[in-house]
Amino acid sequence: MLARYASIAAFALAEKPETIWPLRHFWFASSVGLTLPSVFAVDQLLRHPALTPAKILKFFSPFLAVYLALIAFGRFAAVADPVLGWTLKLSRGWAIVVSATQSGFILLFLAAGVWVLRKVPVAAIRLPVLLLMVAHLWLGFDGVLLAAGHWYFRPFLFSEMAALLCLWYSFESAHVLQASGG
Repeated sequence: MLARYASIAAFALAEKPETIWPLRHFWFASSVGLTLPSVFAVDQLLRHPALTPAKILKFFSPFLAVYLALIAFGRFAAVADPVLGWTLKLSRGWAIVVSATQSGFILLFLAAGVWVLRKVPVAAIRLPVLLLMVAHLWLGFDGVLLAAGHWYFRPFLFSEMAALLCLWYSFESAHVLQASGG
């Protein structure tokens, strides 16, 4: 995530995008930096023996493959931005693939979250899961706006900050639960 923000800052300050073009690979690092930790946060909250890191990575591997392919091979175009200097826009094909992948992730994450909310009566687990679900809905909504071409609408940094706060709260809640023996 830090590499993403460094990339955004570099493109915002660059006079010509060619000078910092290798940093484009980090522009979409949040695709991994927000999704994978969310899955692991739910695992840490539940601490169920049936959920192992290997099973979680197996579930997440199709999403991870697409996100890593985007970061390594995605086709971008630098677009002049009146406020931020330069911004990157995905090619149409990559935008469709990423939108479909992210939509699939959000739907599965929400389904898993609803299952957790229905099955787990502990409020200390339910609230962080609910907050992560809301954060991913917000990220998905922002992604739809950006995919629709609303580049002037820049809420992504706010939804990312909210998602990062929800992740911090989830991991902190899991730590408190584990420390208390819950």
